[in-house]
Amino acid sequence: MSQQPCIQVAVVMERIAAPNAWEAWQFRAVEVVPDEGVFGPAPRQLHDDGKTSRWLHPGFRVELFADECKGYFLNLTSGRPVWFVSWREDDDDPSRVEITAVSLSYIEADRRLTAEERVENLPLEPELCEWLRLFTNEHFRPDTGRKVRAQSFLSPEERARPMADAAPPVPEPAPVPCPAALTPPTVDADVRNAALRQLFHTDPHFRASDGLDVNADEAAASEHSPLERQRQILRARAFGLLDDELVDQGEPAADPPAPAPGGGGYCKPT
Repeated sequence: MSQQPCIQVAVVMERIAAPNAWEAWQFRAVEVVPDEGVFGPAPRQLHDDGKTSRWLHPGFRVELFADECKGYFLNLTSGRPVWFVSWREDDDDPSRVEITAVSLSYIEADRRLTAEERVENLPLEPELCEWLRLFTNEHFRPDTGRKVRAQSFLSPEERARPMADAAPPVPEPAPVPCPAALTPPTVDADVRNAALRQLFHTDPHFRASDGLDVNADEAAASEHSPLERQRQILRARAFGLLDDELVDQGEPAADPPAPAPGGGGYCKPT
């Protein structure tokens, strides 16, 4: 059995005391460094100024597996290959954290996020990018078509479903033309106006909208009746618009003389 390619690393975590009014502690991953076995098995404090401290967490073995190559491929092709450092707070001591894993697989990082762990990423060194690239190129096999389940294990409905999916698509029906009754007809303007006039004369909504509407035909007939003509004469006479009762009227002025030929069309003033 061949041994899996692996390296051993340690993680440097930074802790900040009372970073704001809502948190007692704040943590973040700072660096991933090689671990050659000189750091010991337990976390050790590297620095503490009362506000900020740094802790070294050693002993993490990073192995490469052929079945994780898709996760390595996604990491390498992201444009910025990284380490994935997952951690969670210590249930017994909130001032400490537990590093759960260091990985290079994008898919494993996603699984740990789903498990409600904190996952941070740190830049991956160029020489380790090359190491990861060579392993991925050798073992990565892109996904092929999904295997078809044996028909003997399918129900009759499931067996018929692929045949229905493979059926040729039904062409879309042609758009239904608009009925002639809904199509605006081309009507002569005089005919349309006559129809509107008939609607106005017959529809009570138009004739009795304010109680003062008068049929146009009735108004025209009344204007030419003898009684209406007499009323118009009386109104005009009352306003002094008629002079038929004046007896002493002067003779009308004589017509002006015709203009002389070549006179430019104007009469000479007298």
